[in-house]
Amino acid sequence: MNANLLLPIALTAFAGAAVALQPAFNGQLAVILGSPLRAALVNFLAGASVMAAVVLVGGLRNGFPAGETLAKVPPHLWIAGGALGAMFVSTATWAAPKVGAGAFFATLIAAQLVAALALDHFGLIGLDERPANLVRVAGVALLVAGAWLVVRG
Repeated sequence: MNANLLLPIALTAFAGAAVALQPAFNGQLAVILGSPLRAALVNFLAGASVMAAVVLVGGLRNGFPAGETLAKVPPHLWIAGGALGAMFVSTATWAAPKVGAGAFFATLIAAQLVAALALDHFGLIGLDERPANLVRVAGVALLVAGAWLVVRG
């Protein structure tokens, strides 16, 4: 493996393991608060607070973007990531306690790979085209089959 990829892959693996904890914590919070949507809101408020502190510290060191830079951001980019994140966290908070972490994440990751393969193949939303060759399709098919086994199991 390319040495330049070790740190990003290691951090991604760590983040993936950490994300596995999120629905369990949020599910417990949803029970206490009486709503998965309330728990998701708390999740985003906590996350926004942490990110605001990190960005503030980074901005003090490296500066903040200029107003004209901010004005160039297309309107959908201000909303899309957060809206999709809210959908994910709300769904995870509600579904994971019902189906279990294994079934939830198996289904989630299989669906992510199917969508990612299509995004890559067609070069959608600004991604470089990476053809869905036989090896990549077979890998996704194996993951979908594995997810089915985990959900069934």
